[in-house]
Amino acid sequence: MRGTLLVARAELGRMCRLRSSLILGFLVALLAALRAFVGIGAATAERGGADDPISSGGGWAPLVDGWSAGLLLGTLFLLTHAARSIAGDRESGVLRLAITRSVSRGGLIWGRLLVSPLLVLLVVLLPGLAAYAVVALGSDFGPLVEDGYEIFTAEELGGELRRGVLAILPGLLATYAFGLLVSSFASTATTAVASALGLFLAFDLFKEALGDSHYWVFASHVPTPWDTSAWSELPGVMRGFSDAGFPEALVRVGWAVAFPAALLCAAVACLVLARRRL
Repeated sequence: MRGTLLVARAELGRMCRLRSSLILGFLVALLAALRAFVGIGAATAERGGADDPISSGGGWAPLVDGWSAGLLLGTLFLLTHAARSIAGDRESGVLRLAITRSVSRGGLIWGRLLVSPLLVLLVVLLPGLAAYAVVALGSDFGPLVEDGYEIFTAEELGGELRRGVLAILPGLLATYAFGLLVSSFASTATTAVASALGLFLAFDLFKEALGDSHYWVFASHVPTPWDTSAWSELPGVMRGFSDAGFPEALVRVGWAVAFPAALLCAAVACLVLARRRL
């Protein structure tokens, strides 16, 4: 698509300059750090207070708790950023300006989608690093030991954490593409953001009524208020619950549905934009 790289570079430059992007990034990291700090206090109280500090893998659960809080906010930020992009630029006249500079309408979509992997990595890594920085000050990430019995090794817990991160990445990419799709239909940024959030959260609220078939929708594989993704099982795993864990088959389903969903959303957004007046 003509102008895809030009649009991608412009989007990167704009995001780096926007004060709102920096503020949202700070809020995501702050929320993760605060939740991790609260988790450390709760874990210390459960183990007997300050005279019995968190040890033997006690840092894993607060890390995941803090990371989860930041991820939830980051997922909503990713969706609203994508939803605002096309509709907001149409509203301000930026889309018409881009077309006059030899950017195709398809390039307006694919250029933004090209930036999405970087945004997804920031949304995932930023709260993780913030939570880790807080937890590492007062906890350890060794094997999970309770009453002298080793439940999980540090390698097993680290592996589960990496597995959870990898499981949600494709779904987050598809979430961004869905936001672009909604934005291509909307006339204003406000309408686009409200519609994207409304549709996303409505599915999240009612998805369990679909039974296990809801896992064939990409939105079931990202952190949400009513989370059913692989990430939702991590707090239980990090606390040594024997019934916690996400089936490997569902992780593969998440990967299988997310990439086609992202491409489909982007392709439909191109078709819609090609037929709309800018």
